[in-house]
Amino acid sequence: MFGRLKSLFGIGAVAVSPQDAVKRINAGACVVDVREADEFAQGSIAYAVNVPLSRINRDGITALEQAGIAHAHGELLIVCRSGMRSGKACSRLQKHCGERALNLRGGLMAWAGAGLPISRG
Repeated sequence: MFGRLKSLFGIGAVAVSPQDAVKRINAGACVVDVREADEFAQGSIAYAVNVPLSRINRDGITALEQAGIAHAHGELLIVCRSGMRSGKACSRLQKHCGERALNLRGGLMAWAGAGLPISRG
């Protein structure tokens, strides 16, 4: 039961700070934004790919494959507004990606709070 609760709330995913996320992006991590399309259109991390959590919940790893994301190699930085949905996505993807699926701690709010750029449109 505790494992189910951890999965439900995204607990247990590897979480990284915005500063660590920048290092990982520069080293080749792919950024996956799990917000809905209308939220994503308002701005995200440059070069992020939008794969809403609803699709990940429905299709699992196939949602990433359909978006053209090669999940088998390298890290995936999973992003949402606050870090909650991205934590859930990391938990959902853990079977296939393990600790390569990284949650941006604090989400885009923390990213912007650290003075990092957000791409619009």
